[in-house]
Amino acid sequence: MLWNNLSTVASTHNLPWIIAGDFNELLSSEDKLGGRPISLYKANIFKECLDACNMADLGFQGPRYTWTNKHDLCSLIQERLDRFFANPDWCVLYPEAQVTHLPRSSSDHCPVLMELEPQPNIRLNRPFRFHSFWLSDNPFPKIVQNAWSTESGLYSSIKKFKRDASEWNRVHFGNIFAKKKRILARISGIQRSMAERSSSFLINLEKQLQAELLYVMN
Repeated sequence: MLWNNLSTVASTHNLPWIIAGDFNELLSSEDKLGGRPISLYKANIFKECLDACNMADLGFQGPRYTWTNKHDLCSLIQERLDRFFANPDWCVLYPEAQVTHLPRSSSDHCPVLMELEPQPNIRLNRPFRFHSFWLSDNPFPKIVQNAWSTESGLYSSIKKFKRDASEWNRVHFGNIFAKKKRILARISGIQRSMAERSSSFLINLEKQLQAELLYVMN
């Protein structure tokens, strides 16, 4: 049914278009690690539909597989089910488009990020942001009180609050954000390695890091 719908859409216009999501189908044996071999019959139907619609796989960066059954090594299965496809006119409009498989955490699917114009990693001065979780922390009312206890006027009080709150957040919570970033980087590295060669050590290490990530995020 899906393939018929795609073919119908492709035949009704010649505009740029893109399709994305969990297709629950595989195109080749490289899209799966573990479990039974893929169905060549279903893979050929998938390919024929994409060819009929003139769609191209936009590729990816990051770990190869976007889904896992999360089993132990003896029954572990990993598959690339989530994809972005686009026709040539769309690719001409967005030649720099980039698809990234982000680290997988609580779900059995990884998040997939589409960037039409990827930006280089340039560190900029971040604007002040108020975080709602500050309100549940006992020392925070004192930060507010100190900022508004002076008689310097509204502008100076706001400026002092922003400065004091930012510094307090950096000291009090900064290590949490840094730890979360480090854990996600390690998980991403493990998932890349698992796509090449699985091992019980890597599976157990990822479970440990996932537990640490859940603790940090809570």
